[in-house]
Amino acid sequence: MYTGRYGLVEKAGFITVVFFTLSTVALAVGLPWTDFGYGGSDLASGLTLSIPAGTLGFAVAMFGITGVGADEMTTYTYWCLEKGYARWTGPDDGTEARARRAEGWIRVMRIDALTSWVVCTLCTLSFYIIGAAILHRQKLVPEGNDMITALSRMYTDTLGLAGKYLFLIGAIAVLYSTIIASTASVPRLWTNTLGLLGVFDWRNVKARQRVIRVLTVVLPPLWAAFYLYLQEPVLMVQAGGIAGGIFLLAVVIAVWRLRATEVDPRFRRNPVLNGALVLSSTAIGALGIYSVLDVLGFGVGS
Repeated sequence: MYTGRYGLVEKAGFITVVFFTLSTVALAVGLPWTDFGYGGSDLASGLTLSIPAGTLGFAVAMFGITGVGADEMTTYTYWCLEKGYARWTGPDDGTEARARRAEGWIRVMRIDALTSWVVCTLCTLSFYIIGAAILHRQKLVPEGNDMITALSRMYTDTLGLAGKYLFLIGAIAVLYSTIIASTASVPRLWTNTLGLLGVFDWRNVKARQRVIRVLTVVLPPLWAAFYLYLQEPVLMVQAGGIAGGIFLLAVVIAVWRLRATEVDPRFRRNPVLNGALVLSSTAIGALGIYSVLDVLGFGVGS
């Protein structure tokens, strides 16, 4: 991580995500042939648009932390730079050739986004199904330092001892890829922020790399210290999810502002994507309003 090798992040993330996605989706699909089977009526009831009273905090946390969240949307820009997308596009010189190169890379980024959406949706739905079918039926609630043990029941209760080892391998894969990605992305995010605040010249490559390396060394031990002090992984995940949900509102505002001020009209003419942007922005804004009303005690929820 200190050397700033993007290839390491890319390969580690790819291998671990593929393994975990395949194993999790396979388990969810195979549940109907176990003692924890489910049917179409169960799936339909689980997809109803309702939030039980007293669970809004969990809902907001899950909204902010699952799928392609604010963190991934923000740090994806740095991955584009590291991968070299912008390098091959070139500066905006107003020529048609440059516009065509930009459109080509925009298509690549759309493929990135679509792939991420498919993978994250499959994993999220699979986890919800497994959790509802196995944990909820047995009234098992992941709490404190027993979180991993409780979550492992999703595998051990269906696959026996082999499931325990499969889960541990999967958990290590997920946590390994997460710490790799976070250690690479968060220092870049904070370095960019410090540059925007004028702490140093962001365009100075050597200064930028120096700040990134310092934060790469400092931040992981700081995260570990937080955990060792609190020892409440579920609470920390929930707090991070709520913060991600709030940050998601900021991302939506930034997207609309940048779209209006820095994107050429020819690159925002797709009606399908425009409609999807409006729909997702509306959903995120509605959740924000819903959360505020609930906190103020206006009795929303069912």
